[in-house]
Amino acid sequence: MTTDRERNPRAMPTVDNGSRGSRRRRRIPVPLIGVATLFSGVALLAHITTGVSLRLALALSASTLCATIAIVWMRATPRSRLVLRRTAAVGATAGIAATAAYDLSRALLIRIDHSRFDPFAALPVFGSLLAGASASPTIRIAAGIAFHVLNGIAFGTSFCLLLGTRGVVAGIAWGLALETIQLALFPGWLGIRQFREFAQLSALGHIAYGAVLGVTCRSLLRRKEEP
Repeated sequence: MTTDRERNPRAMPTVDNGSRGSRRRRRIPVPLIGVATLFSGVALLAHITTGVSLRLALALSASTLCATIAIVWMRATPRSRLVLRRTAAVGATAGIAATAAYDLSRALLIRIDHSRFDPFAALPVFGSLLAGASASPTIRIAAGIAFHVLNGIAFGTSFCLLLGTRGVVAGIAWGLALETIQLALFPGWLGIRQFREFAQLSALGHIAYGAVLGVTCRSLLRRKEEP
């Protein structure tokens, strides 16, 4: 009697014991978690388009992310959990590096062009929405920076889970997709009149963000695969 492995030599080996429950736990839907990790951006999008409180939207989207991870985690194999943890850690690390590149590139362009446009004007707005308009300026700025960094990490983690090994081209495409959404929403929301300068800074920042993200994710993921 021939086995499935003999009939199909390319069949993937598995450590499951053959039970029905084990087969259900064989794969982990990483793309689902990758989409859910966009939670902070989804919350901001909901606030801008519907006017719902950013704090409420962020709480709901974060709860959805936690619930998604919990459900997937319970159904995943130990090996899948390990891969998920490592990939998410790489994405968060790459997201921090990419956010630093995003901010640095914009700050440098402002210095070179001697522009009066403030590329960080959204930060106190984020802070007021999260900490409240009555909070001190220091707290509002701190809250705004925290949300900005959270977005960078969340978008980076999502990219790593969805397209992590695709490299710099995929990273730049990811950054430009974020740029397109920002150009469509931010000028009207923030009342930006210097649209050309805003668009230039935003495009440069997102290209730098995507390039660093793509290179870092691919490099770190391949390094973790090495024995």
